[in-house]
Amino acid sequence: MTFIPVSIPLFCLFAYIFCNSLYIFHQRPLDTLDSNRVVMRNMRQFMSGMKNYLVKHGERGFDKEVERERNKLKSTEFLNIDAILEGVLHCLVVTPLKSHLHKLFINKYTKTGAIRLLADNIQYASTRPISELAIKPKITLPSEAALQTIQQYLNRLQAADSPLEKLEYLFAAIATIFNSVKTTQLTGSGRSVTLGADDFLPLFVWVLVRTNFVAAEIEAEYMWGLLHPSLLSGEGGYYLTTLLSAVHVLKNFKESNEENVKNNLKSDVSVLKSVLKVVVPDELHGSILTKTLPARPHMTTKEVCKIIAHKARITNPQDFALYRLVDGEETLLGDNECPQDFMCEGKHVMLAYKRIDAKIAWPKQQSNN
Repeated sequence: MTFIPVSIPLFCLFAYIFCNSLYIFHQRPLDTLDSNRVVMRNMRQFMSGMKNYLVKHGERGFDKEVERERNKLKSTEFLNIDAILEGVLHCLVVTPLKSHLHKLFINKYTKTGAIRLLADNIQYASTRPISELAIKPKITLPSEAALQTIQQYLNRLQAADSPLEKLEYLFAAIATIFNSVKTTQLTGSGRSVTLGADDFLPLFVWVLVRTNFVAAEIEAEYMWGLLHPSLLSGEGGYYLTTLLSAVHVLKNFKESNEENVKNNLKSDVSVLKSVLKVVVPDELHGSILTKTLPARPHMTTKEVCKIIAHKARITNPQDFALYRLVDGEETLLGDNECPQDFMCEGKHVMLAYKRIDAKIAWPKQQSNN
């Protein structure tokens, strides 16, 4: 069901003035390479502010318009006003500024060499055997038909203006990967394979190589900067992190691969660096579960907690925290610390996610393999 509040001309006027002013302001040369983030931050703040203003003050008969639509609802339907307003604001604010914002992205990633680096590594990876991408033998690759479908979704993702539409196309592409692998496994061996983050990430990297998705980093940053924060706490944040993690693996693929050969290391070392393993105590059964999570560079404790709460289906995340675990000793991590920094200190360093009030006697040594 769609509902567009047409009786709010002042709201639309504010949006128009904002977009026009922001565009004119940013026509001036910017000295910082973070200009795209500045623009996105301003856009996101304006959209959130305008949405809150409209809901609280009911500008120009907004409440009456909502009530009129409510009267048309069946007993099994409802109006998601927040989602409706978010969609309207994407049309009023994001669409007019997309071209300008895209230029800022291109300028940044061209100057930093990020686009060329990703493109070169995608080309290099396309010439290497899939074993070097750390895809496990138990995983059957998506079919050519599935790849074509994934390519179509990624093309639509790039063409879309709304970050929400882009996210939906990303979900569709990822669902196609999962369904292709699941179907192939069932028809081939008669058994289904569950894909953890350390299974899916190499597979996703392979898909990005096969589809030549050079714009992956730009698209991920675009969605991350413009989506409402509430959408980044669950599935949206999880798979955007997976996309950025795959980009990180690819940008470093050639260098890591050559270093692995030189030092006689396994090919999955670079992929493992983009995955976090977190132990979660199962208090009901007295056992320890291990969850694998995608990890983008410089990820904070707060961000990791959001993803692990989603992955572990924790309904009261405010009661949980992330700890550094060394030989059974806990250290609470601050919200802004980077857990990845601790994982290189030694093989007995682990991350643990548990209830703050839970008293756990951990094993003296934990394997992070």
